[in-house]
Amino acid sequence: MADISRAEAANAIDRVTDAAAELAGLVEAAGVQMDEMDLEELTIFLAKNAVRVRAVLKPAIMRART
Repeated sequence: MADISRAEAANAIDRVTDAAAELAGLVEAAGVQMDEMDLEELTIFLAKNAVRVRAVLKPAIMRART
């Protein structure tokens, strides 16, 4: 595994945190009711696994566009 600097690691954490905050806003705007801790855990999980989440959702998105 490649060595990364502290600044790169901090930037990666910031990106995950920002993505999680955006996802939380999306979930809340959709009216989904859930415990704040559960929402935080869910959105951090989704943000950390964004590549896999996109891969899972891609077929559904493609079907929706047609």
